[in-house]
Amino acid sequence: MSAEDELSPGYYGEAGSSNQINVRAQIPYANSSPYYVRIKLPIVTSAPAESITGAGDLAVTNFAVLDRAWVGGITFRFPTANDSLGTHKYSVGPAFGYTVNRGSWTIGFSEESYFSIIGPSSYPPVGKSQISPILRLALANGWSVGFSTMQFSYDWVNNRWTDVPLGLRFEKRGIVGLPSLDAYADAERNVAHTDDTPGWTFRSALRWFFTRFL
Repeated sequence: MSAEDELSPGYYGEAGSSNQINVRAQIPYANSSPYYVRIKLPIVTSAPAESITGAGDLAVTNFAVLDRAWVGGITFRFPTANDSLGTHKYSVGPAFGYTVNRGSWTIGFSEESYFSIIGPSSYPPVGKSQISPILRLALANGWSVGFSTMQFSYDWVNNRWTDVPLGLRFEKRGIVGLPSLDAYADAERNVAHTDDTPGWTFRSALRWFFTRFL
């Protein structure tokens, strides 16, 4: 489980800043292999003057481990948000990823696409793909450096890239003497310059690994 704080101090075409907390969980089942569910709930805690705060749409992705490097599955988006924080649509689509270790390096990518299937016709349809490259170099004493979240987002409804971020992350495994507790911080710049999207984004997070559940 993890809690990530995401600060965006400025937006393209809009004044103000925002802060969001992303609550995540990744839960294995079927004897821990080969399936797991990934859950994400964003909670906006501060926003520009004309925007609102609160929880966003809930994302749930079910993965199957296909081999040592590949995973594949299906992702769902549920309209749990109020007003402008969400899409007001149920969406679904494919998800897959590839990760491999080469010495001290970890490389790969992940991809999720989702398209609206149910929801009020008064709200616009949803069609998005999100691609994240993975590159990380393990250093001494549990430290690592690599790409930030870097989630490239394409809007199929408007036929444009909305987010093209470039950034770095520093991560420490086993902080404060606890091997199951990790922390990271990253910063990235969106070079797409799309209106109403953040320019810079800064993140910090704590991540806890549980070995068993009650």
